[in-house]
Amino acid sequence: MKQVKVTGEFDLSIEQKLKRFDKLSGDRGTWLDHWQEVSEYVLPNREDINQTTEPGRKLSTLLLDNTAVHSNELLASFLHSLLTNPNAQWFEMTTGSEELDARDDVRRWLQDTTLLMHNTLNNSNFQTEVHELYLDLGAIGTGCMLALEDRESIVRFSTKHIKNYCVAEDSKGQISEVYRSFEWNVHQIVEEFGAEVVEKSQKLMDSYKSGSKHQKTFEIVHVVYPRKVGPSVKSFTFDSQYILKCEKMELKKGGFRRSPYMTPRWSKRSGEVYGRSPGMTALPEAKMLNAMVKTTLKGAQKTVDPPLQLPDDGFMMPLDMSPAGINYYRPGTDRIEAILNDARIDFGFQAVSNRQEKVRDSFFVNQLQLNQGPQMTATEVLQRTEEASRLFGPMLGRQQSEFLRPLIERVYEILEKRGDIPEVPESLQGRRVDARYNSLIAKSQRLAEGQAILRTFEAAAPFLQLNPEAADNFNVDEVVKSLARIYGFPQRALHDQVEVDETREARAQAQQAQLEAEQAAAQAENDQKNAQALASASQAV
Repeated sequence: MKQVKVTGEFDLSIEQKLKRFDKLSGDRGTWLDHWQEVSEYVLPNREDINQTTEPGRKLSTLLLDNTAVHSNELLASFLHSLLTNPNAQWFEMTTGSEELDARDDVRRWLQDTTLLMHNTLNNSNFQTEVHELYLDLGAIGTGCMLALEDRESIVRFSTKHIKNYCVAEDSKGQISEVYRSFEWNVHQIVEEFGAEVVEKSQKLMDSYKSGSKHQKTFEIVHVVYPRKVGPSVKSFTFDSQYILKCEKMELKKGGFRRSPYMTPRWSKRSGEVYGRSPGMTALPEAKMLNAMVKTTLKGAQKTVDPPLQLPDDGFMMPLDMSPAGINYYRPGTDRIEAILNDARIDFGFQAVSNRQEKVRDSFFVNQLQLNQGPQMTATEVLQRTEEASRLFGPMLGRQQSEFLRPLIERVYEILEKRGDIPEVPESLQGRRVDARYNSLIAKSQRLAEGQAILRTFEAAAPFLQLNPEAADNFNVDEVVKSLARIYGFPQRALHDQVEVDETREARAQAQQAQLEAEQAAAQAENDQKNAQALASASQAV
């Protein structure tokens, strides 16, 4: 049997890439129907997944109750504030070594780099696009965000519609390939890829010459896939290629050290590529709720405006049901009467309210939303945050590995390429730098260490009063540095260890000089007293 050498190469022709795109698009056919149904009840902005809609068309026409839609929006807002709050530094750079992070020069560089990246994100459109991503995660279970370098805002983000992309996993279960399809007119193609691409395509040239460069659109496929594994790999590990599908022509090719696509999933079933979501969990309740509201509204309408019964003869038709309307009838004819029933409309509304609570529970709204009433204390707020951290612990782990870490690495890559990263200390040369998350959830998970330190000192205080020498058990300098690190105290507000040592040495020298001065003064005073005593003794003799 002839042996075949496996090189791990991913070098495919344009035809092979388009075939793989069609294959991956076909594999998600069942998902499209599922996503469409979920979107109709949870995320109306995405209800055009497997159908074409005109711009400006009325959405959510099937909905009679928006509890699921509103709950998904609340969940997205919670995720935004808990994971990527724009008003807090929700991540910090770290070397992974506590000993190295504790060095003053390293810690200052890490904090300066963290501040730069945080400002870069806030000055871009990240906060707008990430909210759309969280909406997709809560409803559809899979999100996709593209991060590209931008001349004006440094980084430009865009959250993609799930109907436009398909993905594939590698052997580790991580999404490594992204195929995205979109349509642009000739004007947009020239603006992005240059005028020379029009000369290479007869269809683009015909559209340009016919004056329809703003009307007719062409399908473009963006392919991002791992570069072949081997010694030839130098700078980039992912290839990026834009393909004009109608002519199977390459428009642009490039590469990245990190994939520009972040594709997080809420949760994932074994053997599946795309994620599952709270919206899928709430879908049966949302559909039932929609049907119950329809029935309850019919019952309420019959109660408020009941059907009528009247004799088959004696009235002039049609009846005038408007206010102050006049109807003529013959004397002796029975009057018009309403057909009333004893239906319990209040029970219908109670049943609807119960289903609404179940929908909210599926999106964790009741667990995350603060109770209405008196203002909560700081301890109560901390406790609620800890409860949220336990609730979202598994989800947070997946978001860290599939979204937050790739996002930070991508932003760092762009800033490093532009030369904006501060000069790296010698001790960090050639060393990997990672991110540690300081979101409210992640911070609450790490505050336990700081609380343990404070509770220890509080418990030890009575014993320190009995025996002050017991304080020698504590390394107070390390305690202060640990608390500053845990609570995110800025390194620039702390003195370097060299400055601390110099200050202490100067203080010790000043104290020694003062002691020597006091001893000299005491000695001089003693000498003066001795001299006066000798003088008095001489005079007495």
